[in-house]
Amino acid sequence: MKITIDQDGCIECGACENACGDVVVVESGEKAAVVEKYRTGSPAQGEVPDDLSDCASEAVDSCPVQVITAD
Repeated sequence: MKITIDQDGCIECGACENACGDVVVVESGEKAAVVEKYRTGSPAQGEVPDDLSDCASEAVDSCPVQVITAD
């Protein structure tokens, strides 16, 4: 599963990290980012293994400003 974060729209609320900290991280003062282990290029893009796809979907669904997408 590919995951993308529109960091410009991120409000740094941490809901995504609370839902799936194995895939998304929100460092203090930073926008949400894919954890380094799963990044593909920029911190805003990644490839999530199948065993974390449900968790990643929870991160997508938890974002109050809907800036995380997965396909």
